[in-house]
Amino acid sequence: MSRRLPLRRPALGPVRRLTRRLRLRTRVTMWATVIVVIAMVAAGLGLLLGLRHSMWRDRDSTASQRLSDVTSLVRHERLGSLIPSNGGDADVVEVLDAHGKVRASSDVDTRPGSLSGFPTPLPARVLAGHPATLRDLSIGDGGDFRVLARPIRIDGRPATIVVGVSLSQAEHTLSSLTTGLVVAVPALTALVAWTIWLTAGRTLRPVETLRSQAADITATDLHRRLDLPACQDEIHALGVTLNDMLARLDDASVAQRRFVADAAHELRSPLTALRAQLEVMSSYPDPTRDPRTAAALLEDTVRLHDLVEDLLALARSEDPARPRSPATRVIDLDEVVLAEVRRQRSLTRADIDARRVSGGRVRGDAEALRRVVRNLLDNARRHADQRVRVALGERDGTVELTVSDDGAGIPAADRLRVFERFTRLDEARSREAGGSGLGLAIVSTVVSAHGGTAYADQDPAPDDGGLGGARLVVRLPAAPSPGRAYPGAA
Repeated sequence: MSRRLPLRRPALGPVRRLTRRLRLRTRVTMWATVIVVIAMVAAGLGLLLGLRHSMWRDRDSTASQRLSDVTSLVRHERLGSLIPSNGGDADVVEVLDAHGKVRASSDVDTRPGSLSGFPTPLPARVLAGHPATLRDLSIGDGGDFRVLARPIRIDGRPATIVVGVSLSQAEHTLSSLTTGLVVAVPALTALVAWTIWLTAGRTLRPVETLRSQAADITATDLHRRLDLPACQDEIHALGVTLNDMLARLDDASVAQRRFVADAAHELRSPLTALRAQLEVMSSYPDPTRDPRTAAALLEDTVRLHDLVEDLLALARSEDPARPRSPATRVIDLDEVVLAEVRRQRSLTRADIDARRVSGGRVRGDAEALRRVVRNLLDNARRHADQRVRVALGERDGTVELTVSDDGAGIPAADRLRVFERFTRLDEARSREAGGSGLGLAIVSTVVSAHGGTAYADQDPAPDDGGLGGARLVVRLPAAPSPGRAYPGAA
């Protein structure tokens, strides 16, 4: 015998296992805080990088302007050993000869002929006219500088103009901002987490109220309803949905209790008759009477058997766990109808007209659909005076089965009720005819499971081509037809 191995769930990481054990309020707070922290860190880094880029670009503009000014002095032969200042003390300008010695400088401490504080040789990027950051230079007050250079010729000799703009103030600003962010981000994180915790608690409070009220509702008080929050939000919609579910459960519970009571009542009648007749036979044996009593017992037994069969058929048709095949098999419904017509003709002398049966193919369970046709014909045969008419046809993707009789018909107020369980419009007549009150309920359940509809109506009067009695109609989705020729109705 084969063993069924238990399904193994995929292994969860430690973080996911931990978060699944936490309350929803804690999880919401934790994940929201993490997202906010990531956003603040990203914003802080963006601010630092953007400010740094802006400061560096501003200093590059200053260096380029100073470079242009000194170049103009050289071209107009007004360059002395001391390059005039531009009003600030954050930049250093030097004019170097081919040997790296200073010819002119903006720094009063740098004398002509001395070695430059800039590295020799300068980086190729700087000589190509692109600014670069050089660290720990010994010019001016020292430190980091943005350096820009331009080759030039003075008195026919090669020289180089080098401009350095100090980054001390910019780096101090960035350092202060970084320190502020390091202090502010944890404080803001704590404030955000506390705010989210309070907000999540207030938001989830109605959910907890709904949960506690739902936990108090038992199978005996399904009539109770949950208190809905005042806000018209998703939690209110959840409460409405839960109340609708409770209403459906209440209706189902009432229907189940009524079904049990009706079934018990229906089963008690034939069982009581059987017991009474058996007690009479046991107490007063009579050879001349016993055959008649046995016949009556057989009739009640057949009635009880039919009732049990109807109950089982209804239970099977409503069992969601029972495998069905309405979407996998194509049924020739006309063959099912004609076979049941022949069966009914062997049971009654009523005239069953099947000349209007034509081809009709549906997808479904053959046995269940056979039960539908049988119940419709049984119902019509029991209530007909003399004639029953069956029609079947396909039009616009729908197969329609109609069973009419020439009986008293169904009042308009009861045409929906006849498809409920244990419904008898004429109690005495239905019992005498052997009806259990479940036949049309089975029809409605099976047809609904096949995606169709069933309803009751009044057949036209005989003068208008009808029979004048009840007319029961079943409509089912048609299955694709291979185009076979119909051989003709019985």
